Amino acid sequence: MKRKPLSLDAIDRRIIAILRNEGRITNQALSERVGLSARPCLERVRKLEASGLILGYGARLAPELAGHAIVAFAQISLRDHSVGRRERVERVLRAAPDVAEVQVVSGEADYLARIVAGSLAEYEELTGAWLADPQLGVAKISTTFALKALKEFEGYPLAEE
Repeated sequence: MKRKPLSLDAIDRRIIAILRNEGRITNQALSERVGLSARPCLERVRKLEASGLILGYGARLAPELAGHAIVAFAQISLRDHSVGRRERVERVLRAAPDVAEVQVVSGEADYLARIVAGSLAEYEELTGAWLADPQLGVAKISTTFALKALKEFEGYPLAEE
């Protein structure tokens, strides 16, 4: 079920912009930057978190420094689209530590996965196992390897009002 975007005022938008760039900022520093006292600022942050707009906070890692020489985008197509088969594949994709992100997509493929690996051989071992597993029913994996990141994913932008 799609939820409609939240109605945000200028202070909410400023809070979000600051948190996106400085997730570790203290509430005191945040409140000073947005021109609120600490308590109302914290209440706004908690409201944004409770609404589900802010999903969480975390550190973004450089793939190569984290041991991932390979970043691949894999389009995964299934032979069988039954509910049981899809659930099984989705369980495997969610559980795989090297699968950094998975989207259910439309078009020729069923899933688009961002996969990291220490080497091409590791990537081939992982995807080869999926292709060889008859319980998964993966028909095809089409891979595009990232050569250089021009802009890293840093979260979704807020839509303009």
